[in-house]
Amino acid sequence: MPVNDSHPYVPATPGDSRSPCPALNALANHGYLPRDGRNVTASQLITAIEQQYKLDAAFTQTLVYGGLAKCGHWDGLSCKLDLHDLAKHNVIEHDGSLVHDDTAPGETFAPTRVDPDLLHQLLDTSDSDFLTLHDLCQAQVTRQDASRPIGSVPAVVSKGELDLIYEVFGIVPGSKEASETATNGGKLVVPKSYLKQWLGQERLPDGWKGPVNAITLTSLVSHIHQIGGIEKEIKMTDKTDL
Repeated sequence: MPVNDSHPYVPATPGDSRSPCPALNALANHGYLPRDGRNVTASQLITAIEQQYKLDAAFTQTLVYGGLAKCGHWDGLSCKLDLHDLAKHNVIEHDGSLVHDDTAPGETFAPTRVDPDLLHQLLDTSDSDFLTLHDLCQAQVTRQDASRPIGSVPAVVSKGELDLIYEVFGIVPGSKEASETATNGGKLVVPKSYLKQWLGQERLPDGWKGPVNAITLTSLVSHIHQIGGIEKEIKMTDKTDL
């Protein structure tokens, strides 16, 4: 959704709770979630995610209630979330993140600050001002090759995260508009300017209008399979080039 003047961007302060998830951090930095990132309710999460990132209701509820079940805490009869609790290592968070360092040995919580070098590595995957789906897959393969091995479940989660970047921020090439046909047959591109702001500053990007159609769990699963196929081809090509 376009950035709303009634929800200005205010960077997190040292006492605020933040997660390894730029999507939620950006919502808190704009005030769509509590700005301190603490005691966030299910209804606050659902409303903010549906309205700003345009995930459909069923998909949003699956993510929110799953996250609360794994990382939330009880406050009376209500289960709430401090965003930093999502940084618990290998609960939902995982090594091999596109723009976050791996969790240091023995640490309970993963880093929540974006690593500038990893962000530059992601953006440098392409020489143009945009990243294609193949570029994003190449960046993920490169990053995970340099990381500790991750299990099969985190591998699927990471592909889902990649797809959401693509579906939420992808636009039709040569246009500033999102596609009216889901991911336009895999031909969308993601402006680097969006990622510099969303990942680098954890803010909703200037000029971003959001997806045309609601993103569904069904589309996510389909695209996870597509991403898996692309990454498999990339790995096979890398082996033959050795």
